[in-house]
Amino acid sequence: MPRRFFSGVSAHRGVADDAAGTARRGAVATGAARWCAAALAVAALLCAAPAAVADPGSPGPAGAGAPAREPDPPPQGDEPLVLVGVPGLLWQDITPEHTPTLWEMAERSATGNVSIRTATSRTCPTDGWLSVSAGNRALAARQDFGVCEPAPAPERTGSGAVVPDFDSYVRQNAASQFAAPVGLLGDTVRRHGGSTLAVGPGAALGVADRHGRVDHYLPGARDLDAERLRGVTLAAVELPELTRLYPEDDPFSPDPDGPDPEDVPRVDREEALEVLDGRLRTLTAMLPTGSSLMVVGVSMDSGPSRLTAALAAQVAEEGPAGPIGFLASESTRRRGLVALTDVTATVLSELEMRPGEAVSGRAWHVTGRPADTAEAVQRMVDFNTAAVVVGASIPGFFSGLVAVQLLIYAAAAYALHRYSDGQRGKRALVLSVTRVVALAGAAFPVASYLANLIPWWAAQSPPAALLLCVLAADALVVALAVAGPWRRTVLGPMTVVAGATTAVLFLDLCFGAHLQMNSPTGYSPIVGGRFYGIGNIAFATFATGMLMAVAGIAHVLIGRGRRRAAVAVTLVVGAASVAIIGWPGLGTDFGGVIALVPGLAVTAMMIAGVRVTFLRLAAVAGAALGAITLLSWLDLMRPPQERSHFGAFAAQVVNGEAGTVVARKLGAMLGTFGNWQLTLLAACALVFLFAVLNRPTNWRIGALQRAYEYAPTLRAGLTGSLVTALVGFAVNDSGVAIPAIALTVAVPLTLSACVWALQQEDEEPETDPEPSENAHCL
Repeated sequence: MPRRFFSGVSAHRGVADDAAGTARRGAVATGAARWCAAALAVAALLCAAPAAVADPGSPGPAGAGAPAREPDPPPQGDEPLVLVGVPGLLWQDITPEHTPTLWEMAERSATGNVSIRTATSRTCPTDGWLSVSAGNRALAARQDFGVCEPAPAPERTGSGAVVPDFDSYVRQNAASQFAAPVGLLGDTVRRHGGSTLAVGPGAALGVADRHGRVDHYLPGARDLDAERLRGVTLAAVELPELTRLYPEDDPFSPDPDGPDPEDVPRVDREEALEVLDGRLRTLTAMLPTGSSLMVVGVSMDSGPSRLTAALAAQVAEEGPAGPIGFLASESTRRRGLVALTDVTATVLSELEMRPGEAVSGRAWHVTGRPADTAEAVQRMVDFNTAAVVVGASIPGFFSGLVAVQLLIYAAAAYALHRYSDGQRGKRALVLSVTRVVALAGAAFPVASYLANLIPWWAAQSPPAALLLCVLAADALVVALAVAGPWRRTVLGPMTVVAGATTAVLFLDLCFGAHLQMNSPTGYSPIVGGRFYGIGNIAFATFATGMLMAVAGIAHVLIGRGRRRAAVAVTLVVGAASVAIIGWPGLGTDFGGVIALVPGLAVTAMMIAGVRVTFLRLAAVAGAALGAITLLSWLDLMRPPQERSHFGAFAAQVVNGEAGTVVARKLGAMLGTFGNWQLTLLAACALVFLFAVLNRPTNWRIGALQRAYEYAPTLRAGLTGSLVTALVGFAVNDSGVAIPAIALTVAVPLTLSACVWALQQEDEEPETDPEPSENAHCL
């Protein structure tokens, strides 16, 4: 039976040490690098031209998602593909002392972390195996979603078995938001003339066809021998030693008729690992040369959600061996990280079988890794540590962000209206502090990305280290904003903070979005919502920063009598931003293009002094729709396994499946109103912006209107940001998070300009608020 991945011929990408930390990419390569460099230079916001890259293309599942073809002849030979599922297997478990078989396999094969997110936030073994069965995120029906339930024991039918009530899993998942086709893997193997062997009830869920049937079944790994593997195309073996769900044949199980398992002392994890490793050693010894072996942590039923371990090799005479490297896939475009649904695509690709329905995963391929196994394993452990820490920190991080922002608004409202002319000394100090605090609040999101430049996850206390790194990065950005002569101008500090936000995220996208991964305001591989490109929170931060930055630059150029140059800079920077957000393999954000284009158009028209009308906005919307359609069509022309979100959605439109996706996105968007923290933040920011800052003090107009008189382009940047936030809310499944984060950047930046206007009034109360000469210099 031919093997495309495990042979290392077509997918093996080398074993060079990757100490520099830069991935090899293929899809975008040199052309995108030149494009990024040109955009950076022309935009005048960025000072370096990086080598824009995209992760290497890979041989994906043979036509995954393509129409079914005629069944192939039955496979020849006795070299099965063996999938070993180990619930709860982590890279920190794999050591030379306790798991020598797994460690030796790690030294001589491909390795990676697995994102095991399924249709629920907690992946039980049944959820994991059903997701392997469907090639999509699936779930098992259970009474309490906080408690994992064991897989049902199959009913024997000769040498095979049938999973009882399997049709309930099929119906439940077909009606779920992911429409997971449970039974697809087993059906595909049967349709192509192959046979399946399941060892353990969980494995039976993974390889059963849609009727719940497996050709051969064994209750546990102790019953497996070489004779049972003969003639089998796909064998799934469950090693449940690390799970809290105890099969009856597990020697570490409590007596099924005895006390509740929770009341029985659990065997030591190290001892369980040694038993597991011994069973894997016995299994590999009985596999014929040429067999393919995949070891995957299919679930995490106890403790916090984590990334599990994956290993893949071909069995040689000396044991599992090669190809050596980090596992990767087009699903994640990250070296050393794959998704659980990729397992299905990889199995079918290796068996050269086409599924009758689309699978969401993509086949594994191999990229370079450090030559030292210990270093490679430590990198995967560190990555998992960062993911766990960020996942645990996100609720507290956003609670703190909301609290700090609300405190800033409350303190600013008090400062702006409390002190009178008779308290000028104290008022000047309070206003100066308010401006610095406002800049710090606006810089907080970009600081959360800059923190990932420091390996905080390697500290003794990663959560504390993460917080300190964010605060240090925030202080650095604020220091830059108030350090130069631009601090004396109305929009100078604002422009520096906004420009830094834009530059950091632009560069991050060009380099592969590494700063967004495992960032509190980025995306988490444990959550699995996105693995590459620009996330929704990052989009809101980037778009707002860009629009406010061009407003600041335009203010300087218009002050020097160069309005056309101001408009040109706005359009060039805006076009570069739209392109990098929407380009497949870089930002890859379908909704971001839709949201940013109208906001950019409004900002550009206001800077140009052109009246904003409905017809002009409609023309812009039409142009944006045309650009998105073109990008989607170009992406659709690529092979299915190489498509991004654009091409995937275009294929769904063509196949009539887009309605399900849109409905899911709409439901998720409306559901974000349940996040009372972000909803409160957005509401309070709007009240502060249009009520507090517009409220008259002892001057004739409010601080916001006064700032507009000093810097008319501020209105353009702020209005464009609000339009983008509103459209982003409507078209994005993150819903209220988009305007909440956009306002987190825009309102404090606006406040800093308003404070400057009040300071000018204190210094020159009798003069008209005409822009000073310094106001035109950054």
